[in-house]
Amino acid sequence: MNAAFLYASKDDRNMYSCPILPRHMSVAIDEMNYKLTYEELIGGVLNIRTEHFLAVNGYSNLYWGWGAEDDDLYYRFKEVSIKIIRPPASIARYKMLQHTKRVPSVWNKRAKLLYSAAKRYTWDGVSSARYNTTSVIAYPLFTHLTIDVGLPPPGFS
Repeated sequence: MNAAFLYASKDDRNMYSCPILPRHMSVAIDEMNYKLTYEELIGGVLNIRTEHFLAVNGYSNLYWGWGAEDDDLYYRFKEVSIKIIRPPASIARYKMLQHTKRVPSVWNKRAKLLYSAAKRYTWDGVSSARYNTTSVIAYPLFTHLTIDVGLPPPGFS
């Protein structure tokens, strides 16, 4: 995710406006019975201004696979006192696209990472993103990037 952010920041002609504070848009999702299941949940659809993303150094680069990376981002925002706003659940309703459900991987490692999220944000994120861009295909409405971030550390697959 940090690689895509860094790539997108190279061309500012595509105007994308966000509210004054980060806005969690997917407050009510059908798969969660249209309820926000916990306060730290900011996964799904999140509008973030560039200055807010950079203030927390983006996403952590330490998570591999699925699970907890968005909760880590929440704790980064909390650490720097950036509030997350949400529209009312009555209008922020989303239907989750059909996809193969994956089991969250290596929860004990993820829990340890979450515990240290606020301490790591200054050095783990956009500023430390390591990747290779293997292809860039420009389409009329989007650019498709293929990014190689290497292999996960042992025990994190």
